[in-house]
Formats: sequence, structure tokens, C-alpha cells
Amino acid sequence: MAEIENRGLDDDFFNFLCKACESAPVHRTLDISLTYLGQGAAGLKMNPGLEFSTIRGRLHGGIIATLADTAMGWAFITLGRACITIDMYTNYTATCFAENELIAEAKVIHLGRRTGVAEAALFNGQGELAAVSRGTFSVQKDVMEEFEKGI
Repeated sequence: MAEIENRGLDDDFFNFLCKACESAPVHRTLDISLTYLGQGAAGLKMNPGLEFSTIRGRLHGGIIATLADTAMGWAFITLGRACITIDMYTNYTATCFAENELIAEAKVIHLGRRTGVAEAALFNGQGELAAVSRGTFSVQKDVMEEFEKGI
């Protein structure tokens, strides 16, 4: 497991989340990994292969949006809440290429009892801002219950 930075979470909860991330099928399939977790914040990265590119080697926008959605979801999880995406939009600002690292940084900007809002910034292999995304999420079950049960 690559080094994941803990930015202020309880150590046991942090380790629980890191283990959960490793076991997520979508993370294994898309080669998504955590870079950091903090209170209401998450950093993720992926190394998309050519199978996710267009004819000219550009990364498909849907893959970029997938990483944004995943990062925003993890930002909610750090607050102990699972969520389901209601809607999101993504603005693309620079080209991303397959076989180049893609980095996402997400933060929760509103957490209510039933809905929440998060934002993500994505950076291409050259460190340029490649996309920004904002999503509205349905706040679901309490992740802390699973953590406390040792699931």
C-alpha cells in the first residue's frame, strides 16, 4: 500500500477507511488510490491506461468525472457519512492523456441531514488544473456504525 497521509482523522478510523478503499472493486479496476484523508477532504489519484482514452490518446471525460465523483464521495466518508450522488457537473479546463497520472482533491462544502455538497479539483500529469466538479449528494447511513462494529 502506498503511503496515505492522515490529515487529522482518528488513527483507527483512518486505518479503517484505508482498508475499505483497498477492497473497493472500482478502485482496483480503475487503479484509483488514496493520497490523503482529512476531515471533510480527500485526495485520490489514478493512472488511467490506454483503454480509457479516445482515438488520439486523450483521457475520456467520463473517466475524469468518475474520479471527481469518487473523490467527493470519499470526502463525505471522512465525516462518517456514506452518500449517493444526486447530480454533479464537471467543467474541463485542460487536456488529460492516458498513461499520465490524474490527481483529484475534494472537499465537502455543505453537510446537511439529508443532502450535502462537495467540490473537486483535478490535475493532469503536467500539474495543470484539468477539471473542476461540484456535486450534490444524498447523505445516507452512518459509516461510523460499520467502523464501530469492526466491519
